[in-house]
Amino acid sequence: GSVPGPTLRVRQGDRVVVTLVNHLPVSTTIHWHGLRLPNAEDGVAGVTQNAVQPGASYTYDFIVKDAGTFWYHSHQDTGNQIPAGLFGALVVEPSEGNVLQALDQTVVMHDMPGGSTLALNGVPGQSHISAAPGENVRLRIINAAPPSMDGGPEAPVLIGAPYRIVALDGHDLAGPGLLGPERIPLGIGQRADLVFTMPAQGSVELVTTQIHGKVDPIEQLIGADSPQASLVIGSGDLPAMPDLTRVPVFDETTYGSNEADPVAAGPFDQTDSVVLGEHPGFRDGGPQLIHTINGSASPNVPPIVVHEGDLVRLHIINQTAEYHPMHLHGHVMSVIAVDGESLRGSPLQLDTVLVGPHETIDVAFRADNPGIWMFHCHVLLHAAFGMDMM
Repeated sequence: GSVPGPTLRVRQGDRVVVTLVNHLPVSTTIHWHGLRLPNAEDGVAGVTQNAVQPGASYTYDFIVKDAGTFWYHSHQDTGNQIPAGLFGALVVEPSEGNVLQALDQTVVMHDMPGGSTLALNGVPGQSHISAAPGENVRLRIINAAPPSMDGGPEAPVLIGAPYRIVALDGHDLAGPGLLGPERIPLGIGQRADLVFTMPAQGSVELVTTQIHGKVDPIEQLIGADSPQASLVIGSGDLPAMPDLTRVPVFDETTYGSNEADPVAAGPFDQTDSVVLGEHPGFRDGGPQLIHTINGSASPNVPPIVVHEGDLVRLHIINQTAEYHPMHLHGHVMSVIAVDGESLRGSPLQLDTVLVGPHETIDVAFRADNPGIWMFHCHVLLHAAFGMDMM
């Protein structure tokens, strides 16, 4: 009865049983975005299960392996069903101890159903949550907002208190340092956990902006949109709003402590290129800007076949002027390099990697979860236009 759906909060190691009851006039499924679970529970219609028909039900049953911030959403006709409201937050608390922050709040960025107005947790414009001076706060930010054709990420900014980004895509960062206001690029599907202490006086505000599909970083800054939605934490005077066109963009490749990542270090059992392209063509009964992987569009993209236990390197090449948040189901990718430059900050373990215009990113993953798994652009338009593979 709500948009977003209810936040599901569980503990690492829990057995989770969810029954989907479909009262829609169309079929649907649930995908558990970012979770490493058995292939049969992944929720991809036509691949891991049949779509759940109108009036039918289906039960998902799995053990939660990873603590962190995740989300769930329809994986059937996603270009219509996600914007219509079929998504929600999934928080997995650690198996030992508790979340350290007194206020632990999910913040889902999404479009209001039936329009293009951005909302936070179902509220367009400005919303509020209570917090006391000196209280420690954790914001679990989830981007569920479908972008336009350029695929540009949402870029929230926290104003009014220094903060740390302690996790990306549900996985902790090493040695996160204090930050001032920075725009944090999150492609659709990506998540960021921010931790801060409420000031002695006044409130803190999370403000949304966007970054568009432009090649030059300076153009990205100049192209900052005016605020679309905001969340005020606490009470009292609002913090002064900076000139958003001058707020720097967070660089995840240089943030935190540069510790070892055995997955990123190799050696690799195989390396595969994933070339992202597009061209005008005829598809699904009409003219379309076809989006391709290695020159082909889904369902005609040859799969990447690996063996259980392999350490696999993917060399992702974006030949377009668009952003592509590439999501791998059932596994976690370690970022090796961006445009040939190795990380200088914390190891990055992501399930969705944002590949910028004309950017090249190398990632690696341990193929430790047997099955047929999707690897696709999470921009709903791009996926519908063919940028999917197995």
